[in-house]
Parts: sequence; structure tokens; C-alpha cells
Amino acid sequence: MRVYDREQQEWAGGRRERLYHPDQYLDLPRQRRILERTGVVLAVVGLCFGVWALAWKDEPEPPRPTSSGQDDSAPADPSGPTPQTSPTGNDYASAALPDGYHEVPDEEGFRIAVPVGWSRQSSPSQYGIDIVNYRSPDGLRRLQVFQLMEDSPYGSLQAAQLESAKLDGYELIELTELPSSPDAAAEHEYRASEIVGESTSGVRHVIDHRFEAVDGNRYALVAYGPDNADRAERELVDTAVTWFCPPERTCGTPPAG
Repeated sequence: MRVYDREQQEWAGGRRERLYHPDQYLDLPRQRRILERTGVVLAVVGLCFGVWALAWKDEPEPPRPTSSGQDDSAPADPSGPTPQTSPTGNDYASAALPDGYHEVPDEEGFRIAVPVGWSRQSSPSQYGIDIVNYRSPDGLRRLQVFQLMEDSPYGSLQAAQLESAKLDGYELIELTELPSSPDAAAEHEYRASEIVGESTSGVRHVIDHRFEAVDGNRYALVAYGPDNADRAERELVDTAVTWFCPPERTCGTPPAG
């Protein structure tokens, strides 16, 4: 077959035809060997491609992670650690006021909680804030708040107990430090038939709680009431201590317990 030489712009002769189509001019045995080799190469290539395609098709897909980043396909391990969650505001309980109490921001700058309907009176003090008294409508119960000069709540109560022992009908119930308190604290609990500032007669029950507050100052919360078994003075003092916040301080809601 003649071919057209594009460089020479003419039809090529027999020699150039052999250059452009050498396979046509090989002898028959050589042409057969070339075809056989070509067939073998194509067969090997096809076999390799088929194996690769089957392997790719059967390869399992990677597990899809959940929103928590865990593998859904992995079985749960009951003995494994429990996932930790971040605490929310609802995870922390706050103290609740007893029935009939309310929170009071006092004129002297401190916060406290007292029974609803109690009246307030104050008088000058030789040290710190004024002496503040909250009194029940019937006049039988009272909560007194004042600031201490002494550096130690227990030392202050020891000195006060010496004076209280002079009262008519004085009976000591307990004078102790309170190691369970987060800061220094102590209590003097007693009975007496004579109480300074009380006009009513009869035996009175007193709980004098003195403590160091978060501002580093020391205060006294003293509950007075009739001597009976209703533990009213204990609730009065415990609630006042729990909700007390000193002047010029911002305190959140106290924790429960």
C-alpha cells in the first residue's frame, strides 16, 4: 500500500511504505509471535483489572461516626467508664428558704433571712455596724445581729458567757466551737429567766452564734425565744447563718445542705 509523505508532499515509495507499516512486511512466523505476545499481555492486564475491581467492590465501608464521635458498629462495653457530661445549672441544688421566711437586704448592708412580718429596730454600736434587732409581731421572739470586736468567735463567746452566767436562772446548755463550719465559728446555747432587752417574763431560750464571714470580719447572730420544745430558735439561727452575706459583698444563693 502506498502512503502519502506529508513532509515531502508526495506519495512514498516502497521503502518508505515499509518504514510506516513494518508489520506488513514481516514474515508470517514473526507476525504470529507478535500477535501471541500481544494477546498474552492483554490477557494479563485484563486479569489484573478484574481482580482489582472485585477487591474494591467487596471492601467494607468505614463505620460512620455518630454525633458523639463513637463508632455505632462497635458493641457497647458495659464494664467501660460512664460517659461524663458537663454539669448544667440544673445539676446544682440551691438552698430553699423555710416556709414563712424571706430574704432581707438590711439597711446596714448585709443580707439575711427572717420570718415574714417581723419588724426591724437598730441602735448605735461601739464597733462596726449598728446593732440590728428583728422582732416577731407578738414580741416573744427576736433575732439580733451585730459585729464583733474580738478576733476569735470562740474567745468572744467565752467572755460573753462569763457575763451571761450572772443572769437570773442561767443554765448552760452548750458552749462549743463548730469544727464543721467552713470558717471559724462557735455557739453558746443557754436558758435564763432574765434577758437584757426583754420585757416578757418567764424562762428564755437563747442561741448565740458567732462566726467569721467571707469578708474576714466576725459577726454574731443571736436568737431569743420562749423556752419550749419547738426548736424555733434553732431554725431561726440556722436560716440566718445560711443566708447571711456581709456588707459590701455580693453573694449568690447559698447551696443546699
